[in-house]
Formats: sequence, structure tokens, C-alpha cells
Amino acid sequence: MLLIRTLNPRDIFITCVFLLLSLGTVMVFSSSAFHWAVEGDAYYFLRRQLAWLPIAVLGCLLVRQLDYRILRRHYWEPLVLSVLLLSVVLIPEIGRDVNQSRRWLPLGAGLQFQPSELAKLAVILFVAGFMAGNPMRKHLFFKGFLVVAISVLPVFALVLIEPDFGTAVFILGLASFVLIMSGIRKVYLLLSAILLAPLVGVFVHARWEQIHGRLLGFLEPEKVYQVKQSLTALGSGGMWGVGLGASGQKLRFLPEPHTDFILAILGEELGFFGCLGVLLLFLVLLWSGAAIVWRTRDLFGFLLGAGVVISLSFQAAINVAVVTASFPTKGIPLPFLTHGGSGLCMTLVQVGLLLSIERVARLDSRSASAGVANAGASSPVNTVAGAFESAGGAA
Repeated sequence: MLLIRTLNPRDIFITCVFLLLSLGTVMVFSSSAFHWAVEGDAYYFLRRQLAWLPIAVLGCLLVRQLDYRILRRHYWEPLVLSVLLLSVVLIPEIGRDVNQSRRWLPLGAGLQFQPSELAKLAVILFVAGFMAGNPMRKHLFFKGFLVVAISVLPVFALVLIEPDFGTAVFILGLASFVLIMSGIRKVYLLLSAILLAPLVGVFVHARWEQIHGRLLGFLEPEKVYQVKQSLTALGSGGMWGVGLGASGQKLRFLPEPHTDFILAILGEELGFFGCLGVLLLFLVLLWSGAAIVWRTRDLFGFLLGAGVVISLSFQAAINVAVVTASFPTKGIPLPFLTHGGSGLCMTLVQVGLLLSIERVARLDSRSASAGVANAGASSPVNTVAGAFESAGGAA
């Protein structure tokens, strides 16, 4: 316990991020090498991951050096940008269609960007900035909650149209969480859920065949091929795994093993203890991130940091639940491990924001301590006390 108390949450957080990034790079190569070796290039996805990695790390470092409080005056611009990009991606001549979903904008050189990844952070930033701008908004419906609802709803609708039901619901969840942390009246959230239910019902009815299949994967995993192969991979790994690179399910049995089901390959190759290690890293990441947020005295920093921590943690929790057939399949990646350049970049930008919040809070704390010390040294009380001590010494 003494060791835990003496450790700096920031250092623990950075260590977890570094270990997860390193493991993710190795697993992206391991899970994709065979498939693309058959296609003629075993290093295809590894090269793409390594091309994005320095960009993501640079973004993290730049954001870390930024005073996050600047974003309080620009909290709405990323949301507007997200809406524009989510609209553009739906244009057939521009957006890239994969598996009947239009979610990616091609950037050239084989790279592409997923606007919904930006939307996750944009929604957190908007809700945090808006609610921190006037704390009394948590008590207001028309000038508080309704403004947030009307602003976030286009993002939700555009992601839903792609279609990406899982990410759309996740974005609503992020907005709701930040609102709850700001102290919003719970009845407003209940009312919005009731009003939103018909829209969700229409979507579910229109895409019932696809949604029914995903629900079936949760209730009867043996009837859904991808979920069945995921469980087979996890079961084949046993306690210690079959060895790094020796997975059998990645030999074109488990579809797209380097994406949302990369944990299944990790479990097969590194076993139960490998998966346990990943889960422990995310739990420590959650603890250290929460410790950083808890030390923040600025409301905007608190709401923004809390949103970032819950975003990373919930994505990991949902992904693990999907891979283990404990939850219906969703398009939610495993942060730091799943292959994807835009996801990696936005994840590390969120890491940079949290580190910026920690850095500013630390500097403010030092300034406050120095100010108190200086004020104490020159205060009238200390001056009089010094005079008495001097008089006593002279006597």
C-alpha cells in the first residue's frame, strides 16, 4: 500500500499506455501476417500501423504541451467539424463502403480516416465545455440540457445512418456520462430516453436481420460464425497459450482478426494469463486516469478528463464483452490494440489531453503553494510576530 501511495498516477498511466501500445503493435503483426502473406505482403498491416504510430504519438505530445483550458473557448468547433465529416463520408463518391457500411474517408497511400472516432472526443469536449461555461446550466432544461441534446443528436443520427449502431449508442452514452458528472437533473436524461426510443425502434425495425444476427451471437454464440471462432480461439489458448505467432484461428478462420477481435488471437497465443495481463493494464489505466482527474480543481478539466477516462475504459470493457460473447457484437475497438490509424490517433490525443490536465493542475498547485508561502512570509501577522521576536531577543 505504501508503494502504491508513493507512485505518481501520471507515471503509472504513461507506463500502461506504453505497454498496451507495444503489445498492440506486436499483435497486429501476429494476427494479420499469415493472411497477407497469402496475399503477397505479410507486413501490410504492420506497415500501416507503424505509419500511423508516429503521427499519433506526435499528436499526443503536442496536445500534452497544450494548456487544455484554451479548448474551453473552442469547445464547439470539433463538434461542427465532426458533423461535416460524418456528412461527407455518406456521399457515395467520397466515403469508402466496406461491408455495407460507409464509415471511412480515403486519405491516399492506402490510409483512411474514420470520422466517428473524432466524434467521440468532440462530443466529450462539447458537453464538458458547455456545462463548465455556466455551472447553473445543470438545473436548466431549455438553456442547458436541451442545447446539449440538440447539438449531439446530429452526430448520433449521422453515425447511425452509416450504419454503426454500436458507436452511435456509445456516443450518446459518453454525452450522458459527462452530463451526469456535471450534476444534470436525472429526469432530463429519462425524458430524452423516452423521446428517443421511437427513433431507435424505427432503426431496429429497418435493420432487424442484421441486429437479430448480433443478438443471436450473444444469446446463442455457436450459431454466429465470428463469435464461435472467437470463443474457439480463446478456448484453444488454455492457460499459457499456444505461443506468439502460432494461432490457428487467424489462418482465415476468424474473419479480420487484427480488428475488433484481436483479443481472441491474443488469448489463443498468450493464453488466459495474457488476457488477464491486458485486463489488469486497463484496470490500472482506469485507476491512474481517475486519480489524475480527481486531483483537478477546474470543472472543465474534471469533466473533460472524466469523459476521456470513461471513453477508454468503456471501449475496452465492451470489446472484451463482445469477444467473450457476453455482449452483442458492436463495432467498438479495443483501445491501443485494435488495428486502425484514426482510432489510434484519437486515442493518443485523448491520452495527451489527460496528461495536459495533469500538467496544468500540477503547475497550478505549485503556484498556489508558492503564493501561500509568499503571502504568509509578508503578512501583517508574521510581520508583528517578527517584531515581537526581535524585541524579545534584544531584551
